[in-house]
Amino acid sequence: MNNWKMKALNEDKAEIYIYSDIGYDWWLEKSTAQQFAEELNALGDVKYIDLHINSNGGDVFDGQAIHSLIRHNKAYVTAYVDGLAASIATVIAMGADKVVMPKNAMMMIHNAWTGMYGNANDLRKMADDLDHINDSIVSTYLAKAKDKTTEEEIRDLMDKESWL
Repeated sequence: MNNWKMKALNEDKAEIYIYSDIGYDWWLEKSTAQQFAEELNALGDVKYIDLHINSNGGDVFDGQAIHSLIRHNKAYVTAYVDGLAASIATVIAMGADKVVMPKNAMMMIHNAWTGMYGNANDLRKMADDLDHINDSIVSTYLAKAKDKTTEEEIRDLMDKESWL
């Protein structure tokens, strides 16, 4: 079982619904990004994809891979935030050519976080790793926003765990 539903509506158009968390499914031997890639390729050369999102987010690396798959797809992709795009689900939305949000929908962005255990050296290294992950997320938001905001503004929003 995967965390989305994809279907071709006709030879030109497809729909994707991401209405769940993004991340590894312990019951399957594939990452969600790998499953997503296989199903996206199976849609064929459609011209338009409507990507509907209602997700709390999830695994940052699966989400970044899904973002890249959407961004590099030949179809014109319109992301619809139907309810919530939180955390890595916002990065997935940024892969679309166009993002549509009704007034009652929300996005939530924040700094990357993790749960871990270890010694002081492990924790310091993880803090550095999280900073690098944040850098990659900021670059994704900046690429989508183009000249409408600054890196400092995005980092400030992420620091505050902002609901948009």
